[in-house]
Amino acid sequence: MTRGNVIWTPEEDEFLLQIYTKQHNRKVRFQEISEKLPQHTSKSCRERWIFHIDPSINHKPLTRFEQNYILAQSSSSASPNWVGIAKRLSRKDSRRTPLQCKNFVNNRQRRIRSILGRLRKKYQKDPNRFSLGFILNHSEEDEEKRKDLKIN
Repeated sequence: MTRGNVIWTPEEDEFLLQIYTKQHNRKVRFQEISEKLPQHTSKSCRERWIFHIDPSINHKPLTRFEQNYILAQSSSSASPNWVGIAKRLSRKDSRRTPLQCKNFVNNRQRRIRSILGRLRKKYQKDPNRFSLGFILNHSEEDEEKRKDLKIN
């Protein structure tokens, strides 16, 4: 069977969780786990555990505080340290992954670019009329309200 970009099944997720739980007191060897899951590499097993299956991961939506913290930290440098940001957000009982932080920022930037593109297309006469601050402070749900607003 080929190894590579293989989709994980719920059964494989459960299997990985069970093996990891059994080996809780000793160092987990993902190479041994990947031998029991021949379609997955040791790297994919490790990443699946670290970013998706580990029970200590907080899968709930980011709080407003977490969002603001991630945005502040990510904008302070050209290449943010996602691992450091995630570690500082994590608590004893729940943690955020670097992937969650990075995806939040990238999705937000994509949304901002999309909204800016639509606004520029709508108001081609003066495309610089709309500020980024206005877009950041209003969600897409407020778009109907924005139509009635006159922006200076």
